[in-house]
Amino acid sequence: MPEIQFRKYADPATEQINDAGTLRWRTAGKFAAPMVVRIPVGFGKKTGDPWHSVTGEAIYAHTLGWRLAFPSNAADAAGLLRTALRGEDPVIFFEHRALLDTSQARRPWPGDGYTLPLGVAGRLSEGDALTVVTWGAMVYPVLDAAKGLEGVEVLDLRTISPWDRESVLESVRKTCKCLVVHEDTITGGFAGEIMATIASEAFEWLDAPLQRLATPDVPIPYNVSMMNAIVPGVDQIEAKMRWLVNY
Repeated sequence: MPEIQFRKYADPATEQINDAGTLRWRTAGKFAAPMVVRIPVGFGKKTGDPWHSVTGEAIYAHTLGWRLAFPSNAADAAGLLRTALRGEDPVIFFEHRALLDTSQARRPWPGDGYTLPLGVAGRLSEGDALTVVTWGAMVYPVLDAAKGLEGVEVLDLRTISPWDRESVLESVRKTCKCLVVHEDTITGGFAGEIMATIASEAFEWLDAPLQRLATPDVPIPYNVSMMNAIVPGVDQIEAKMRWLVNY
């Protein structure tokens, strides 16, 4: 279980990571790469910067053979990590650095045998007016933004590869509206994959245009005020939620 600190530092290992993902396929199942690569990601508590603040999960969602976990709290991290360690597939395990040792991400110890399957989202609130899909550190501003609204259903994907298509589609068919919020840059971000799936498989249920909030296509700046201006925040998320609920 190697650790690469931080996400940007994994870029020089791109070829090796790609090769590990296709090892089972290239050997007709005779060899496997059962490793978990832990990577701290995302904006910081007190500062940002272009190297340590990268998430870039969409790149690994597109890397063949790899699984990608992105927990938002300590209990989910424990359950997903234990599942990843017991599997035969290589897993990228994102740990958001702004959530480490924080009150919002702390949870009681779930037990030595606790596991969570990859590909199963967490339903953090239930509603029938709007589905919001998110993951990682964006879970908490989404929950804060939803407090003043009724009928908002929040799904925490918990894993990006595989992602819980069934739960997302089930929720959208109930609420008929969807917003995807992520920290990765908007162009080519994973929200596009989710929205394409919804448009293809649940289009007839939609009562509003599919919407997404993400970081613009710029590096995360050092200055905290500038960082907060580009990373989706509570006010921006709440405004988009209200627009969709009232559409």
